[in-house]
Amino acid sequence: MSNIEQYRVFTKILHDEEQRSQALNDIINLLNFTSPAEAALVIQNVGICKILQCLNATDKTHVELSCEVLKKCFEIIEPADVIRQYITYLMYLLRHEKVSVRQVAVEVVYKILMTNSSAISVPQHIDIFVAVAQMVCDRDVAIANKAVLITSNLPEDAYPKVLEEMRIAFNCNTSSKCNAFEIVVNISSKSPDLFKLCMDQGYINFMVSELQSDDILYQMNILELLSQLARTPYGMNYLIENGSFKQMVQQLQDLRNNPLGGLLMTGYIKFFGTVTYQYSKEIINEYPVLVETLLEGFDSNDQTIIPVVLDTFGIIGSTIEGKLCLAAFGSKFTQAVEKVGEMIRNSPTDIKVRALICFSHLISVEQDSQSKTKPIDHRVTLMTREWFRSLSKQPASIETLFGVCQNPFPDIRFSAFTLLDAVCQHKWGEDLVANCAGFIEFLLDRTLDYKKQLMELKYDIIKRLSKSTAFEANTLMRLQTYVDQGPFYSETIMQVAMEEGD
Repeated sequence: MSNIEQYRVFTKILHDEEQRSQALNDIINLLNFTSPAEAALVIQNVGICKILQCLNATDKTHVELSCEVLKKCFEIIEPADVIRQYITYLMYLLRHEKVSVRQVAVEVVYKILMTNSSAISVPQHIDIFVAVAQMVCDRDVAIANKAVLITSNLPEDAYPKVLEEMRIAFNCNTSSKCNAFEIVVNISSKSPDLFKLCMDQGYINFMVSELQSDDILYQMNILELLSQLARTPYGMNYLIENGSFKQMVQQLQDLRNNPLGGLLMTGYIKFFGTVTYQYSKEIINEYPVLVETLLEGFDSNDQTIIPVVLDTFGIIGSTIEGKLCLAAFGSKFTQAVEKVGEMIRNSPTDIKVRALICFSHLISVEQDSQSKTKPIDHRVTLMTREWFRSLSKQPASIETLFGVCQNPFPDIRFSAFTLLDAVCQHKWGEDLVANCAGFIEFLLDRTLDYKKQLMELKYDIIKRLSKSTAFEANTLMRLQTYVDQGPFYSETIMQVAMEEGD
C-alpha cells in the first residue's frame, strides 16, 4: 500500500472516536518516516480536512493529537504552499476557541514570516495580519506575546488596516492594551511615517491618557514604553509639542507630595532619566525640577526608590553634557555624589554594586561618543577628580577603591574594577594608582581566581596603564609583559606546555 493510500485510510478512521487516537498517532508516524518531499505530496493529495474536524472533539487528548498532526503537516509543506492552499484553514485555526489550536496557527504564521515574508502578501492576505494583530488580546500569554512579535514586523503597507482593526485592544484589559502599545512603540521606532500613522490612529494620545489610570503597574509599563518612544527625535518632539511631557512633569511634582507615590515615582524617574540622557541640556534647563526630584531621592526614606535613583543619576551623568548640567546644581549635586560614596562604603551588596556602577558613570569620559572626536573639557577633568576625592577622606579614595577591588564577592569586585577603569581614563587617576602602595602588584597578580569577564576588564585596565607616563620604566615593562601575555596567561599552563614540549 502506498503512503498516499495509507494516509487516506488513517484519515477515514478519524470519524470513529474509539480508533481516533491510534489513527492520529499512525499519521504522525507515517509523516515522520516519510521523506519531506513525499510527505508533502501525501498531505496535499489527500488534504487535512478530516484532521481539522477532530479539533472540535470533546476528548482533550484527541484535540492535542490533532494539533500535533497539523503542526507536523505545516512543518513539512513549504510556507508559500501553506498560504496558497490552506489560507482558509489557517484563518479558521487563528479564530478557534481552543488555546492549543490557536497556538499552532500563530506559530505557523510566525514561521512563514521568518522564513519567507513575501509569501503573505498585502492586500491579498491582510485578513491574516489582522487576525494575528487582534490576538494581542488573547487570554493565553504565549499567544499574545507571539502576536506582538509578529505584528511588530509586518510589511509597512499592512499597518493602516492592521492598526485600525487592532483598536479593539482599547476595550480589553490592561495587559492587552500594553501589548498593543508595545507594537505601536516598536513600529513607531522604525520611521517617522509609521509614527505618524500610529499618532493619526489615536494610539499615542490614548497611551498618554492611560497614565491617569489607578493601576500603578499599568502606568509603569506605559512609562517604560514611552521612554522607548522618546528615544526617537520625532517621538520626543511630539510629547513636548502636544503638552504630554509637561503634563508628565506635573504628575511627577504631584507625586513628590504623595506619601504613597513611591512605586510610581520610580517609574517616572526612570522615564525622565532616559529622556534626560538623550537631551541633557535642553531638558535640564527647561525642567530643573526633574534633577531636583532625582537629587531629593537620595534623602528618601523609601528604600525602593534608592536603586532607581542611583541608576538614573549614573545614566544622566555618563555623558559630558550630563556631567556639566548636573554640576550646575552646585551643593545639592556634590552632596548627592558624597552620598553615593557613602553607599559604596556602607551599604548592602545590591546597593553597593549599584553605587559603584553609578560612580563609574560619573567618573568615566569614554562612554560619551563625543570623547572619541573632541578633547575632554578641562572642567570635566577637574570636576571628576574632585568627585572621586569625595569617595572617602580617610583613608584616601584610591585606598578605599583598592580595598573594594579585593572584596571576595564577585559582583562587588567586578563593579569596583569598573570604577577603577573609569578612574584610569584620567591622568589624575593613573597618578593615584601609581602612588597607591601595592595596587600595581595586586593588578599584576595572576594567581587570584577571577571569572573570565573580570579577567578581561582587568586586562583592559593594565593595557591602559601600560601606556601611561605615571610609572617608572621597570613598572611599565612589567605592565607591558602582562599585556603581551594576554588576559588568560597562567604560569601553570605555561609550565605544562614546556614539559610537554620536552
